[in-house]
Amino acid sequence: MSNAVIRALVSLLLAVTSFTTLSSELIVKLTVSPQEFLDEHPEVKELQPIAKDLNLYLAVSHERAVLDVNQKSGTMDGAKYTMANDIVTKRSQPNDPKFRNQWAFGRSGSKGSINPQDAWAISTGGVNILGQEVVAAVIDGGVDVNHPDLAGNMWVNQAEIPNNNIDDDGNGYVDDIHGWNAKSGNNYIPADNHGTHVAGIIGAVGNNGTGVTGVNWNTKIMAINGASTNTAQVLRAYNYVLKQKKLWIETKGAKGANVVVTNSSFGIDGANCNSSRYQAWNDMYNEMGKYGIISAVATANRKYDIDVKGDVPTGCTSPYIISVTNTDDRDRLYSSFWGGGAAWGKKGVDIGAPGTEIYSTLPGRATGPNTGTSMATPYIAGAVALMHSSASVDFAVNFDEDPAKYALDLKKIILDTAKQLSSLKNKTVTGGRLDLGKAVTEINQY
Repeated sequence: MSNAVIRALVSLLLAVTSFTTLSSELIVKLTVSPQEFLDEHPEVKELQPIAKDLNLYLAVSHERAVLDVNQKSGTMDGAKYTMANDIVTKRSQPNDPKFRNQWAFGRSGSKGSINPQDAWAISTGGVNILGQEVVAAVIDGGVDVNHPDLAGNMWVNQAEIPNNNIDDDGNGYVDDIHGWNAKSGNNYIPADNHGTHVAGIIGAVGNNGTGVTGVNWNTKIMAINGASTNTAQVLRAYNYVLKQKKLWIETKGAKGANVVVTNSSFGIDGANCNSSRYQAWNDMYNEMGKYGIISAVATANRKYDIDVKGDVPTGCTSPYIISVTNTDDRDRLYSSFWGGGAAWGKKGVDIGAPGTEIYSTLPGRATGPNTGTSMATPYIAGAVALMHSSASVDFAVNFDEDPAKYALDLKKIILDTAKQLSSLKNKTVTGGRLDLGKAVTEINQY
């Protein structure tokens, strides 16, 4: 199916949604009389006055494609300019009681906010504009899939029948309902503290009156136990993600999962990812990247330059990773009085994100703080997922056509929109920290 046909189908779909009125309306500043304008444009069925003294009118039509073209050009005969009748939302905050503890989302007095309100005014996550589920894979020690702030956002393998000991979808994994245990080779997902905390940063259910909120209020989280064990198990965990994404593409969404990002809050301190000893790491990131999967990876929780001392995976050279270090609520590279800190690297570490005293979900209905690059990285993974949910039709269609190329375009937007910080100057590729609002806004206008 061509891109043009897909765009036409999306336009038709949007025309029958709750946004019908807005999608078939255009604001125009007239240079002729209203009747002359209507005579010139039979596709416009009605002109509603907005501010007659300014010659501003609302042009209403049922021919959405015509208005789309006019909106993009910004001109119509008989009008000085045209503009979209954009949706305007309240700049509200979620009602989750522990939201006040989440300084990265703008707690009073925090310099380090990632500017979420501008992003959430566009989308709070969920499916993309094509109606496709957006999935973030958490490679960790497991996730409490029954946590009240996570259960609603856990990925569910709809092609698998639970607990029947049969590989119903033929993906090579039996009863993989929420993900896979690459360590034990079964579907048991442990309720791990670290992994549950990471998952909540990416996608704790927002505005549900419970606990905290994630970067995405709505998304799908795939849980995979495969971290802090050994390289083979990490690669098996990644391979599960890869197979699910390939199956999703091959079956046009009937099976598998539309994984767009993995989160890896683990690694090997001081290792040289570009030596033959670690070649498989780059190979796996590159292979996942072919299918549009960005991997958000955490750098070391130590005060050193990874460009000098090395690190796996943040020292890997695959273009499909985004390597992350830890910033605090005053926009400083994290450094502890007791000697702890976060690594840096002008070549090897891409960007900073909040990672200090981060409130998120913990097993058994709990919430609490944790600190580390492990907490910074899911902000980036969450941003990737939210950007897919917020992306324009053009981006979504092009991504489906060429996921490898457009995954890199999405990464570039995250890096290009980073907020510049003196604390990260010459210490990261971007010299900056995640600005979620700017990244989401840019991909929404792609």
